[in-house]
Amino acid sequence: MACQDQSIQVVLQALQTLYHDPQGDAKKRANEWLEEFQHSVEAWQTCHSLLTESSTPLEGRLFSAQTIRSKILYDLSQLPVEQQLPLRDSLLSSLVTTASQPGSRAVIRQLCLALSDLALQSSQWADPCDDMIKRYGQDPSTVPTLLAFLQSFAEESMNSRVALSSQYLDGIGPAFQQVLNILTLYINAPGITSDIQVAVFESFRSWIITGEMEQHLMIENPLFNALFEALPSDPLFDAAVDALCDVIHETRELVSNPQFVSLIIPRLVALRPQLEEHKEDPDRIRGYCRILCEAGECYNSVIVKHPTEMLPLVEAIAQCAAYPDLDIVPITFNFWYEVATALGRQPIEPQFKPLLDIFESLQTVIINHLHFPPDNDSQTAQERDDFRTFRHRMGDTLKDCCHVLGAPSCLRKSYDLVVAALGKPSPSWQEIEAPLFSMRSMGAQVDPNDDEILPHIMEMLPRLPDHPRIRYAAILVISRYTAWIDRHPENITFQLQYISAGFEMANEEVAAAAAQAMKFMCQDCQQHLVPFLPQLFTFTTTAGDRLDQADMVEVCEAIGYIISSMPVEDGARALQQFCEPLIQRVQSVASASTEAPKAELQKVADALERLDAFLSVVGEFDPLPSSCMATPQTVYAVLDQLIARYSHLYYISERVGSVLRRGLAFFPITALQPVLPPVLERMASTFATTHYASYLWIIGKIAGKLGASTSGAALGAAETRLVIGAFESVTTELERLLTTKQAIEIPDVMDDYAHTFMSYLTHLSDATVPSPCLSTATHMTINALACPAPETIIIALDTLATLSQRLSHPQFQPLIQPIFAQWGKHLMIILLSGITQGFPEDVLEQVRDILTRVSQCSPPEAVEAWTVEGLEKIPGNLLPQNEKQAFVSKMHEHLLAPEGDALRNAVNGLVRAARRARDRGRQSRKSLGAM
Repeated sequence: MACQDQSIQVVLQALQTLYHDPQGDAKKRANEWLEEFQHSVEAWQTCHSLLTESSTPLEGRLFSAQTIRSKILYDLSQLPVEQQLPLRDSLLSSLVTTASQPGSRAVIRQLCLALSDLALQSSQWADPCDDMIKRYGQDPSTVPTLLAFLQSFAEESMNSRVALSSQYLDGIGPAFQQVLNILTLYINAPGITSDIQVAVFESFRSWIITGEMEQHLMIENPLFNALFEALPSDPLFDAAVDALCDVIHETRELVSNPQFVSLIIPRLVALRPQLEEHKEDPDRIRGYCRILCEAGECYNSVIVKHPTEMLPLVEAIAQCAAYPDLDIVPITFNFWYEVATALGRQPIEPQFKPLLDIFESLQTVIINHLHFPPDNDSQTAQERDDFRTFRHRMGDTLKDCCHVLGAPSCLRKSYDLVVAALGKPSPSWQEIEAPLFSMRSMGAQVDPNDDEILPHIMEMLPRLPDHPRIRYAAILVISRYTAWIDRHPENITFQLQYISAGFEMANEEVAAAAAQAMKFMCQDCQQHLVPFLPQLFTFTTTAGDRLDQADMVEVCEAIGYIISSMPVEDGARALQQFCEPLIQRVQSVASASTEAPKAELQKVADALERLDAFLSVVGEFDPLPSSCMATPQTVYAVLDQLIARYSHLYYISERVGSVLRRGLAFFPITALQPVLPPVLERMASTFATTHYASYLWIIGKIAGKLGASTSGAALGAAETRLVIGAFESVTTELERLLTTKQAIEIPDVMDDYAHTFMSYLTHLSDATVPSPCLSTATHMTINALACPAPETIIIALDTLATLSQRLSHPQFQPLIQPIFAQWGKHLMIILLSGITQGFPEDVLEQVRDILTRVSQCSPPEAVEAWTVEGLEKIPGNLLPQNEKQAFVSKMHEHLLAPEGDALRNAVNGLVRAARRARDRGRQSRKSLGAM
């Protein structure tokens, strides 16, 4: 008893800390202890005592109820079968005493969940719903408790974590009619309170979702009528809306039943007047809109089969779509998509004409919603972002209109709206911009071969007012229809001028749109734009410094598409012409006698990024013209000068690294051979002084290039010394760096080192494995596993798994086996912690491979000791003790019979156990947060 009292006091103290201690670390430790305590066997009795003690504070009662619910859900096997009914009776008693205590709602919720989970898993409780109805269904004061249980019982029957006993494997159908009868009785009871009505609706909703009720009975039940009758009531409105939406959803399979349609559709259509009556109440409109759209989505096939009878429902939803509150309008979007898909493209049957008329009106409604507010400048940044996002969502609904009405018809309407606005004496810019935006949104539905309306749209562009918003929208219209422009090159001169003029406007958005349009036009109209390269060259050299860098990068990419379409010799000359001014800018700073100011250095970084953009799009010339063979030496001489002076500047190093990587991909090994020695030397020495990851990156890329060029053949002695020397240099330097820093402090370096090591192992194994730094390289890669980024963990594990696979090569086995023995303990501890606490779950195969090699390379007793030590370091709230013991047993089995599946099963079981513990912890925190 003294031990039990002590356990209670420890729990209460931990809860006091969790809820009331201002120290974050103390709260964290308390939470971890409480979660671990929940796994223990003693938690059953301790929480029972806390629940039955009247002086237990609210947080203690809530924690105890939640813990017992959690243990019933996850640990029922800890409880002898003969104790299940006494546990039930104890929980039932707690329900009675809890109802009158402060904060009882959350505790009752957990107790009802616990009872439901017990009832569904235990064969000891024969008829729980009938039992609960008899216990709590006669006294009005206990009816809320009954309804809470009935709701929980239905919800938990669908909980995948509940292991249903044999009597409930076939569902809960036998109890359904009994529950339905009692709910019907309550809803019709005289003097029923709104709280009870809401609870009835919530319980009814939960049982409906189980799918146990015969669908045709739903709309014949008095509860269905009660839901409609409850809609005028403010206290009942939300609960009634939720339940009606679920009833409608569950009856979607009855749409082929004419009797059903005749019963439910009139009830739904009768709601339409409420849209006008409550037009000043957006909350009410939202509720009615949800009901109508749920019906429209579920019954869309009925709409197509019976368009005349269903037209009022569609009209009501269209009325919702026209509502000015833009938080409500999106509720209708999925309905329009579903109906448009069901109707198909441009139906011509006469019975669909009224539906087509609605879609025509819908396009006008959506375009009206697209209008920026008159006081757009007064909006907050967040409001502007939200509205832009909303406009793009509306664009999808415009595509639905195109799907049904045909793109030419919809484009014509948008075009007519612009023309009408231009005909006014002083139209607002919003009247023109909105239909222009719609033209862009509908572009995906437009046939590039359409010559019906697009020529008129293109001819209209010169007449548009020179307002920034209009220019922005018009430029994006051009960018959307560049495939059409490719068929009509006579328009290119004006359109290119129109886009270029966008760069001249003092508006960042217009310039960004112009850059995007330039890129799309150059992609789609490559051949037609070759004659314009001289103008584009002049533009890049004169306007480059005035434009935003992101826009200029897009322009460079755009020009790259033109160059890539040219014959090799012509393309090489064009690329050289565009790149030379950029290289000269870099050289002027790299070779200057004095240090460059920051502004000039930023221009150098921009020039390097533009070089990268050209090379990334052009890709390569095949075959490379002889005139380009000396380019790597010429360009690297400039870059080497720049690195020598400014390698300490991160943004310079990153840009140089990108250009070097692109150059390695662009040029063949024959052109690169002369520069590889100085590049490797510079990369290794500069990493030693800067510790920037980009230099590691290039060393890895060179290893890949050399490995690919040798086609698997051994490198020459000089090349081997060169490439392995660079790897050993950076490995030694990283080892030194990690004596002063943690791996997690330099995640980019750790990530690129793992990639570099992987490149060496993959392409240059014969030269890499014999290196004396192999053990250090393995250790550095193991350290990378401490970084939280999934991509770093994945490449580190891939690298270690690749190294482990090299053990199967006889010439490598004597070199690699000692390394896995050396780092086996370290690996075991990290891998066990990782797969239970943070590794991506798609790395389990690599983990199993590595653990297999560790167990092969070390004595079995050592492996078992490392396993125990690694598991002990994992907190009990993240992995229960019994699961740790199970893994140790499986590992022992694996060591006795390595060829079996014991290790695979052990790892999979450990991951599942950790997932369950995390899920359990989340549920616990969620429940405790309800207080």
